[in-house]
Amino acid sequence: MDKKNFKAMLKKFKLLYELNAKIKAFQLKKNINKVKRFYETKYQKYNLNYDELSAVNNFKDRHAKLRPEFVSKKVGELNIFWVGASEAQDNSGFIQALKKLGNVSEFFNCDGDYGPLYETSGLNWLDVRKLNDMTLLKQVKDTHLINKIDVLIGQMWSHIYSEETLLKIRDLGIPVINIAMDDRLPDLWLKKDGYRMGSVGLGSGVDITLTTSPETCKWYFTENMSAIFWPLASDENLFGSSDNSNKDIDILFIGNRYGIRGKLINYLTKRGVNVSCYGDGWENGYVDADQNVSLSKRAKIILGIGAIGHSSDVYTLKLRDFDALMTSGLYITHRNPDLLKLFKEGKHLECYETPSELCKKLKYYIKHPKKCSSIGQQGYLLAKKKHSWYYRLSSTFTQLGLIS
Repeated sequence: MDKKNFKAMLKKFKLLYELNAKIKAFQLKKNINKVKRFYETKYQKYNLNYDELSAVNNFKDRHAKLRPEFVSKKVGELNIFWVGASEAQDNSGFIQALKKLGNVSEFFNCDGDYGPLYETSGLNWLDVRKLNDMTLLKQVKDTHLINKIDVLIGQMWSHIYSEETLLKIRDLGIPVINIAMDDRLPDLWLKKDGYRMGSVGLGSGVDITLTTSPETCKWYFTENMSAIFWPLASDENLFGSSDNSNKDIDILFIGNRYGIRGKLINYLTKRGVNVSCYGDGWENGYVDADQNVSLSKRAKIILGIGAIGHSSDVYTLKLRDFDALMTSGLYITHRNPDLLKLFKEGKHLECYETPSELCKKLKYYIKHPKKCSSIGQQGYLLAKKKHSWYYRLSSTFTQLGLIS
């Protein structure tokens, strides 16, 4: 029985499904804590002292050795090679912002599709990685000959590309920046078939990692890699809206139905709180990127579920966090400490830890539309000012000395 059919069978047997969910949540937290203990012990043992400025300066030093003649360029003049992972995700504002900073060349796999191959019939993961490596290196070399690349930036993992290939790219005088959005997943810090997984497995092939999980900056540091905390962002041109007159959806959730999501929505429904849900597994079904934008702009309240999988207390930053805030609707999501480094609860957004707390807050804000709208507006203003993709990328490239 394949994995998909096994999951479908479990859902038919409620007790089995709930038991399986609890086991998965327990295992996830156990594995995360195991990785945390490993790196905390190593960090303390060697008396290490991470700080962001040193990580940035290390990038600058490596860059200076690669390209001693390089001088910071003006906005719009940088030659950028982008290695994406999801075309729909990347075109929801990220690529558009990147293109404002310079000339962007995008990576396409050997089949001519956007991004890497993830799997190919008859090939194991190492063979697929070799195909990605060969294709990436050839495209970089070809592009570099025509228009000298100033920086390669991508969302990359070592089971998709090898450290050796990135080192060959660096040998061309091209610094490598990697974006790590999933560093809180413990599997990305482990080994598979003797190989390091995740972003950390790319090792010295990366000059700096931009991670959405702040605690892992120290983990990278123990691996002799530079990293800085790098929150996600949104695109005001797509999601930005300060007009509340067209908001005709009381509560909206967009995302596939898995993990704790179904159980949480059922809890709310039973207590008279109706949420309009879109995505695979819900009655309204899948929505594309354009529908996602239009629906989000119509919502008075956007529900976020910041937990990972079946857990209810392991959180990670998500693109939805920033897209929702950009719409000027009230965003309410799990009380993620990483998000609260950027926004203030009760001023820019609302948070919850339990289904009961969520239910009470949703009922309150539906009954108090002015308060709901006020917080939504404050969230929008801050997101517009400091959490657009253009702001995030331009400030990072300036910090790293790539643009001035």
